[in-house]
Amino acid sequence: MISKKAEECLSFASEILRVLKSTNQYEQVLHHIVDRVVRMYRCRTCAIVIVDPQTEYLNIALGYGLSHTYSKAFRRKLATGALGRLLWTGAPILIADSEAEAQLAEEVKLEYPFGSAVCVQMSADHRTIGYLHADCSEKRAFSPEDVRVLQTFADFAALAIHKSELFEANLRLDRTDHETDLEKYAPFLERIRTSIERAQTLNEKFGLMVLDIDNFKHISSMYGYESSRKMLKEIGGLIKSRLRNIDAAGRHALDEFIVLRANSDLDESLLFADQLRSAVEQTVFTNHEIKTTVSVGIAVYPHHAATMDELLNAVKHAVYEAQRSGRNRITCFGE
Repeated sequence: MISKKAEECLSFASEILRVLKSTNQYEQVLHHIVDRVVRMYRCRTCAIVIVDPQTEYLNIALGYGLSHTYSKAFRRKLATGALGRLLWTGAPILIADSEAEAQLAEEVKLEYPFGSAVCVQMSADHRTIGYLHADCSEKRAFSPEDVRVLQTFADFAALAIHKSELFEANLRLDRTDHETDLEKYAPFLERIRTSIERAQTLNEKFGLMVLDIDNFKHISSMYGYESSRKMLKEIGGLIKSRLRNIDAAGRHALDEFIVLRANSDLDESLLFADQLRSAVEQTVFTNHEIKTTVSVGIAVYPHHAATMDELLNAVKHAVYEAQRSGRNRITCFGE
């Protein structure tokens, strides 16, 4: 990046940071981010696409260069292609020439075709919030260095949304997710930190696993909102009933659960994960007799990771691979 552009980038980042520090309302921050990205790169389109926590569909929170009708109607499923990999693992998408990468360009395209584009993940506390999309009419408008710049702006956007969520959550101060009767994600993170400290002191191991309900959106569409939420609570109860006193389980996302199997090595963690997977597969849920399965990702501390950040990234990669490879299966990080 040339010096003038670097100076412009630093100036914009400072402006956004000042706004971020001054408000708990994320909309103003997102507006500044989109405006500055468009000005820096002369974008044809720039959009902040977020995961709706209630449905796990992608929605456009704010966009430039898009019609109001398109933005309002936009509703895209999470996938296991390039966008799915971006949202699960944080791997950025850089399309230098849309004609040379036509299939990928079609997957990430919003309302209009483009010459080049970048998509970068927005996440906070290892929870995916969405992604930042920027494209230009010209080919090769973005370099790998520009991807890093846009990732910084995406991180600002994620922090703004996360800060707003924490502000709302602090008003409620409740550790329990009442849709599942399991721990909320924020206090569960503290439990992981404590478990790492204990493992370091006592030279222990523990397993961390994420269970993703297969075909949850289809189930919700077929049986309705109330039945799908009842199923979530019943699966949460099934998981809870199989925990020891030293284990823990929490709500990870709309249709995902996170489980800590204390003082367990890889083999024991895999065995327990398969018990959970099998129990879900063999159980009939709600009075509608709903059948479902789960995809499970596993990582073990310290075998797969030395820090909490690494451990959470490892288990997210593992569950993504479990989904991608067919569902109703268990994948250990690194397989």
